Amino acid sequence: MNNLYQIFRKVKQIENNLLNVAYIEKEYNEKYRKKVKVALFVSKKQIIKSFKRNRIKRLMRMSYQLNKKIITLKKQKRYYLLFRYIKKKITNSYEITKCFEHVIIKIFGY
Repeated sequence: MNNLYQIFRKVKQIENNLLNVAYIEKEYNEKYRKKVKVALFVSKKQIIKSFKRNRIKRLMRMSYQLNKKIITLKKQKRYYLLFRYIKKKITNSYEITKCFEHVIIKIFGY
């Protein structure tokens, strides 16, 4: 819970036409197994119907899984990522995947 609070306080942000991404880099500690923690968020104010929000979250999870292989981690770094969907309409999976790819390339620097 403390790490999510830090994301909102010491945040770096990237935004494109579909996603707003807040993230922080922290020092890596050996007691944590995962180096990347991800949260997906779709606002109830943007998309009112729950089945549409759930569809977007499923598409976002799928897009993250497809683009996870291009993440190159820096040694001794741990990442916390918060992906927020900002459009008011549902888009197709191809567009969401391209936005994820663009954001991941920007964060992890190619």
